[in-house]
Parts: sequence; structure tokens; C-alpha cells
Amino acid sequence: MLAQWGCHRVPVRAAVVDPQIPGHQNLLFRQMLQDFVPPTWVKEVVVEAAAAFAAKATLKLIAEQGWGYVFGLARTWKLADGTHLRDVARHTTHGCYHRYVAHKPDGRRKCYWVFRRTAYVRHLGHVTILFSKRRRNDGPQRIKLIVTNLAEATTTGTILSHYHRRWGVEVAFKELKSGLHLGQMQVTKETQRVERGLLLPILAYLLLLRLYGREFSPEHGASLWQLKRRFTEEIYQEQYNRSEHRWRKKLDQYRAAA
Repeated sequence: MLAQWGCHRVPVRAAVVDPQIPGHQNLLFRQMLQDFVPPTWVKEVVVEAAAAFAAKATLKLIAEQGWGYVFGLARTWKLADGTHLRDVARHTTHGCYHRYVAHKPDGRRKCYWVFRRTAYVRHLGHVTILFSKRRRNDGPQRIKLIVTNLAEATTTGTILSHYHRRWGVEVAFKELKSGLHLGQMQVTKETQRVERGLLLPILAYLLLLRLYGREFSPEHGASLWQLKRRFTEEIYQEQYNRSEHRWRKKLDQYRAAA
């Protein structure tokens, strides 16, 4: 689970999923949400996740916490009258879609064709649903469903931008796998060793953020590669200083002996 604001993303919780426990990823996710305490300077918390995490208990927990959410939603969800969302998406004509612009965390723009409506969804209550697709003439199978409990006054572009921030988790995984070798450690099948092998790269990432994160611009944030380069520069400088000090000490000894 990542905390994101501006261009910053910081891992705040991590856990290893047991594939033998049904729904374990959602159980862990809810536990992370319950344990999360926002900093005092935070004015609003919006939870973003893909459709795999849109469980009824999870969305209910977020609403009870007084937070907002922007989640992907499965097509099997139903409205209050029993209509499946997949049927609504199938019978919504192209003329109902309008073009909106979303902004990624790095400031880049991306356009989508969106149909927005407010509906009463079972187990969720009154929410805002977005049917989003990349091109206006894309078929029903290319439509992505997004649900949010944010205020109705929230613009469609803002909701899409919120959902874009979910991609920060994938970027963090890429950095951890490529830069800190997540999942590549040679360990036995012992549970504790597997858990440590997966969590140690995340701890290393947090350490690099703690040491050098403040040196980078708040507008652009810091990538793992910049943090590693800064760490490498400091290690080389320390080694150079130690070598210089050692040779200067020997030189002083030779001069004294002469």
C-alpha cells in the first residue's frame, strides 16, 4: 500500500499474500486500511485501487472511515433494480459518451470518452459510476467501470486523475524489481525466509527515501534510480575520503621518520 501526494509515493505497508487463503489479498488490504493513520497535515484521504480490491467489506470500511474512494468495478455488480452493470454498459450508445481530459501525477494529459451517471448500487448506496473508454467507438468489452463516493460536484476529469494515481503501485513494483531485485533472492521454502526476501527490498527503498528524499524537488519527486545514484555517490566519496586520510597519515609518518 502506497501513500501518494503530488509526485511523491511512499510505501506505508506491505505483506505477503498466501494463495491458499481465499481472498487473502483483500483481508490484508482491509487490515492495512484499519491500521493506517493519516498525518496531521492531511485534509482528505482518497483510496484508489483496481477492481480486484473492490470487495463489499472493503468499500464499506472506507466509507466508515470517512474517506473517499475511486475503484475499478467488476461488471457483475448490480444496481438496486437488479440490472447488471455489464448490461448498462452494453446498451449505452456512443452518443452518451463525452470527451474528458485526465492528468497523470507527472502532469501528462490523457483523453478518455466517458459516460457518467449517479446510481444506487447494491451494498454501496448512492455512488457515481463512470463508463470510460479510450476511443469513442470502442465496443462494450473495452469499457472500464469506475465507481466513487466523492461528491457529485467533483469533476469527471478529477475522478479520472484520481484513478490514474493507482498506476503508482505498478511503477513502484517496477522500481523494486529492477532496482532492488524484489523476488529474485535465493531463499528456501521456509515461510519466514520468503517473507523477509520479499520485504527487505521495500525496507531498502524506505531507507533511501529517508536518507535522500528531501534533496529532490517536491514538484518532480524522486525515482529509485536517483536515490540509488545519490547513495552510490556518497559511498564513493566516503571511500575516497578514507583512502586519502590513510595515505596522508602514512605520508606524515614518512616525513617524521625522514
